Amino acid sequence: MKTFTRERGFVATQRSASSSLALARMGMNGVSLSVMLSVGKTAAASLMARTSARPAERSAAAIEYPYSDGKAMAESPRHVDAILYALAMLRNRFAESSLVQVGANMNLYYQEGDVEKKLVPGLFVVRGLAALPETSYRVWEAGRPPGFVLEVASPASAGRDRGVKRALYASIGVTEYWRFNPVGSLQGASRPGQRLEGSTLVGLGYEPLGLAADGSIRSEVLELDLRVDSRPGMEHLLRFRDPGTGEDLLTFRESEQGRTEAERAKAEAEQARTEAERARAAAERAKAEAERASAAAETALSAEVAARQAADSEIARLKARITDVQAGHKTPVTDEGS
Repeated sequence: MKTFTRERGFVATQRSASSSLALARMGMNGVSLSVMLSVGKTAAASLMARTSARPAERSAAAIEYPYSDGKAMAESPRHVDAILYALAMLRNRFAESSLVQVGANMNLYYQEGDVEKKLVPGLFVVRGLAALPETSYRVWEAGRPPGFVLEVASPASAGRDRGVKRALYASIGVTEYWRFNPVGSLQGASRPGQRLEGSTLVGLGYEPLGLAADGSIRSEVLELDLRVDSRPGMEHLLRFRDPGTGEDLLTFRESEQGRTEAERAKAEAEQARTEAERARAAAERAKAEAERASAAAETALSAEVAARQAADSEIARLKARITDVQAGHKTPVTDEGS
């Protein structure tokens, strides 16, 4: 039988009662000494039972580790939405990372041979793992616990989330432990009205992660900033932001919608450009026609002016002849050129 502990990796037994006492003294956020001692006692009793059993009975192949505990994923539709939305965003984020796995609502077993030694994280992320198991997550087979765990809190689970589960996650070495309440304030939060809380493993317990001015909290495991969604109608969800780009993560569906809208906008822009070019070409043609018409009009006007000038000259000549005749000159009036 193997039990995963953060300090020694895989060892034959769960940490002793004295180690549990050390955990309790470190201040595991309200976990009683009796609860921590019971972890060690239960593990010791389990070890004795496994040791005294026949080899066939101790065969790991004969033990089934159920995928689910048979309970509902979450207390309400909003709790379910919070888990599934975060799951979708993180899976889309790490889709190209072959050694980052994201899971949700999966039984996590931390002691080989004992199906009672399990946790059911609402959402978890594991780095350095090629693929999630098809059934349940077994820490001794994966070789590591999740680095990031998020529990979506409800009135029914709040006490266990901030007590026993918190201590157990610390004992198996989960680096970051997060709690989020999609419909109200967290119980036992460090700040009044707080809905999202992140903590990192320091020694044998968790220390709270700092809150930024905009209300976000940085996850070093995810390399992302987390905050409560502020969009109307979306306040029961979490948002994840890439601190490098300052952009919020999207689900695959949102990414596809964004891509479709971008392609539609591009097509509309292309159509507008084509129509603008067509209108510009029509304007150029109209301008050329106008210039031709203007040139023709100027030519006609010049011809008319020349004709008028010729007519005026002829009239003036004839008048001069008439005047000469009337003055008694003998010069006969003849057609010019005769």
